[in-house]
Amino acid sequence: MQMIDLSHPLHSGMQVYPGDPGVHLSTVLSRDADGADVTAVELGSHSGTHVDAPSHTVPGGRTVSQLALSELTGQALVIGLHGVRAGELIDWPRISDQAGHAVPRLVVLATGWDRHFGTQTYLDHPVISLDAVTGLWNRGMRLLALDTPSPDATMRTDSPAAFAVHEFLLGHDGLIVENLRGASTLPASCTIGFFPLPLAGADGAPVRAVAWLGQPPVFPPAQ
Repeated sequence: MQMIDLSHPLHSGMQVYPGDPGVHLSTVLSRDADGADVTAVELGSHSGTHVDAPSHTVPGGRTVSQLALSELTGQALVIGLHGVRAGELIDWPRISDQAGHAVPRLVVLATGWDRHFGTQTYLDHPVISLDAVTGLWNRGMRLLALDTPSPDATMRTDSPAAFAVHEFLLGHDGLIVENLRGASTLPASCTIGFFPLPLAGADGAPVRAVAWLGQPPVFPPAQ
């Protein structure tokens, strides 16, 4: 069985969503002076590869520490979207053939845009339309994962629909995972797990995202 790490490493100065706190790692204890190395970590809850919990945009929504691991692991459908352009809108007709009549709880949109991570181009990513998201939701999706910083256009706050996908998914108690790495290398069907830091009461958290190829591990079904 092959395991693939789909997470961006967390490091000082890495790219974050505009306006979010930066990531900073610093040594506070050392082996020479203190007998052990200890690193202080400063970051926002949506740094690197991370999960958005419903409370990210929904008052009273569930927090990261209230998510069950069974919601974050299992069989996934990987929808390949090679050749998408900057700012392109991915609508339902573009993905309907790959979605079919039913999809698993976990759906990954693999655009290949992670190749731009760390650059300004990364923020001008393709986006998914609300009709595409509702089409997936109606067929069984409950977690949408992407290799972009957001399913909605980044920094578009000029209309009420600026965060329409976030509002729909999180408003229906669904989940979003952003900033995947290497999703385009995955087959159309595989087993994936997203393992967030259990930050009590937080609206999101960095995750270690892992895909299994070959004989998958056995996870309990989501409740």
